[in-house]
Amino acid sequence: MFDRDWTQLTEDAVDTRVCDCCPTAVAVTAAGPIVAFRDRTDDETRDISVSRLVDETWTEPVSVHHDGWHINGCPVNGPALSASGRDVAVAWFTAPQDNGQVFVAFSQNAGTAFGAPVRVDEKGSLGRVDVELMPDGSAIVSWIERADTQAAFMVRRVERSGRRSPTTTVTTLGSNRSSVYPRMARRGNEIIFAWTDPDSLSVQTATTRLVP
Repeated sequence: MFDRDWTQLTEDAVDTRVCDCCPTAVAVTAAGPIVAFRDRTDDETRDISVSRLVDETWTEPVSVHHDGWHINGCPVNGPALSASGRDVAVAWFTAPQDNGQVFVAFSQNAGTAFGAPVRVDEKGSLGRVDVELMPDGSAIVSWIERADTQAAFMVRRVERSGRRSPTTTVTTLGSNRSSVYPRMARRGNEIIFAWTDPDSLSVQTATTRLVP
């Protein structure tokens, strides 16, 4: 924790055995901060866990879902979080049996517990997810979809009931996708997308307006 002058006040361990290279995610709920990360068990199961800051103490990490992904190395593919009030959405990539998939799960109690995961991708995914909650409690999820040697930056809307909108292709990425980590931001009912173009070494953006 830091004060207003960015002087560090404290440092606390949330989990001391996690994936070394997978990015983490954090959001602030009405009940306080929540973090998500790729946990790591002694047998190298690497599923997504969350921890909440309650009474200035981080709770024991809890698995969002037991995917059972065993991998002897870090996939460099972390989760994404979005929160509004006590609503939380977490999106993540997993690949048991080398089958890449993206899921999203919802919580209505500030991340204390999550509902059943909803698969987001269509045919197979490379992950690199992002998620944004909408005012109605649904979530916009983005990911990189793979198709043979090509890839695409995809997005779809998922409701808490599990209902999914059709997928939308934000942009195709071709085969040169190793450095592409797309991101989203929401402003009202407008979603802004950003990604790197490896060929032009530039950042590209696009926007869309969603029906409430």
